[in-house]
Amino acid sequence: MNAKTKNALIGGLLAIVFVMAVGYAAFAQQLTINGTASVTSTWQVELTDIEATSTNATGTDVPSADSGADGGTALINSSTAQFKADLKSPGDSVTYTVTVENKGNIDAQVASIEFTEGDDDAPISYTYTGINQGDPLDASGSTTFTVTVTYDDTVESQPTTLNNTLTMHVNYEQASA
Repeated sequence: MNAKTKNALIGGLLAIVFVMAVGYAAFAQQLTINGTASVTSTWQVELTDIEATSTNATGTDVPSADSGADGGTALINSSTAQFKADLKSPGDSVTYTVTVENKGNIDAQVASIEFTEGDDDAPISYTYTGINQGDPLDASGSTTFTVTVTYDDTVESQPTTLNNTLTMHVNYEQASA
C-alpha cells in the first residue's frame, strides 16, 4: 500500500470516529422537563325537583307544607325526594316526574337503580320509566324520569293493608370515555 492510500484511509477512519463522537455527544445530553397539572373538575349530580304531573280517577297528590315535615310530596335535599299519594279506589294512580341535574363539569351515567317496595302483597304498586342503568347525563345537563303509584284495580274487597312504601336509589358514576 502506498503512503497516499494509507493517509487517506487513516483520514477516513478519523473522520468516522469524529462523526461518531459528535453523534454520541448529541444524544448523550441530559433533558429536564418540568410541568405542573391541576384538576379543576366538579362532581355534582343532584335531584332538583319532584312534581305530581298526572292523576287518574280520584288519586291525588298530598303536597308538603314545609319541606316534607308533614310527610307530603317534597324535595327534601339534593339527594332525597319523597312523595305521598292519596288513593281512594282501585285504579287510582298518581304519576310523579323527578328531575335530576348534573351541575358539575364531568359527564355521568346511571351506575345502578335499586327499587324496593315495602310490601309485595299491598294493593299499592310502583313503577318507574324513563331511566335505565347506563343512561348518560352530560355535564351541565338534566334528565327526568317518572314514578307512578297505583292502587291495584283488581282488588275486589277492602284490603287490610292500605299502605306501601317505595325506596328508590339512583346511583350515578363518572361516564366512561
